[in-house]
Amino acid sequence: MSDTSSLHIALIAEQRSTFHNQGYSEEECAALPHNGETDTVLTTLRELGHHVTLVPGVQSLVKHLAAGTYKDWDLAFNIAQGFHGSSREAQVPALLDAYQLLYTFSDAATMALCQNKVHTKIILAHHNIPTAPFSVISRKDQKLRLEYLDNMLSHYPLFLKPVIEGSSKGIDGFNKVTEPAELESAVKKIRSIFPHQDILVEPFLSGQELSVSILGTGVQSRVIGVTGFLWQNSFSDSNGGNESSGSLEFASRKSKSSDANMLVVRHDPGLMAEPQAQVACQVALDAWRTLGCRDAGRVDIRFSSNEYDAVPNVLEVSLPRSISP
Repeated sequence: MSDTSSLHIALIAEQRSTFHNQGYSEEECAALPHNGETDTVLTTLRELGHHVTLVPGVQSLVKHLAAGTYKDWDLAFNIAQGFHGSSREAQVPALLDAYQLLYTFSDAATMALCQNKVHTKIILAHHNIPTAPFSVISRKDQKLRLEYLDNMLSHYPLFLKPVIEGSSKGIDGFNKVTEPAELESAVKKIRSIFPHQDILVEPFLSGQELSVSILGTGVQSRVIGVTGFLWQNSFSDSNGGNESSGSLEFASRKSKSSDANMLVVRHDPGLMAEPQAQVACQVALDAWRTLGCRDAGRVDIRFSSNEYDAVPNVLEVSLPRSISP
């Protein structure tokens, strides 16, 4: 290994524009790093005095491994998200493990676990870390059988989402349902977008949503920031969903990409001092350490209600996304 003051670092990150040029939609590419994000990380590492090789995704990594050019690398800085498969975020760290290369962020086992919301919830529930009760509609069940959801049907409104996706992919006004007819319609829409995925069904959590940023590993991990999300504008669902009037109550691809100010993000330092935020931070840290997450990432928390005794439920663990310095 070279002098640690100047490392040869492989920055592994897909180029979103590459997939756009191949005909993939903006939603299909939603989890991939923005080109500007990758460029910022690349520039920052070089300004710190490191030699950086850009490796644009798993296929490029395979070529480096086959050619042996990886032998000059001291470290892989991995922000690749992957594009195909149910454990796509685990593909790059699995290869790096196989070649005994040092790399940043969580390992393949944790990446694969956190990619699947159901598996994540099972582990969290086992360790008594708050996460909403749930049922799963299997992709193998072509006909929706409401009797399989008996434990959920008394909890309307419900919220449906694909099991594998993040970055609000597949989320729109139709995901929140208030009756069986809406549930059946939402299942059909999600299946039309993600035909090879199971569907997670949970009670709709009506409280505030916070994203807790964490730095470190194990007992040394700590919260470094909290972001709050508010939705204020009226929302018209282009897909014929249920939020045709009133205010949007959750993040969707439309709210994140729209210039209509649907999504209001709160970053002020005072947020971390608020009682609910402090409780959310502890739950996020517990989840982070239990799942074996490393280095840096984010835990998304949503409260069960707006009451003072609301429960902070883990929604998702992201490892990592949006890492612009």
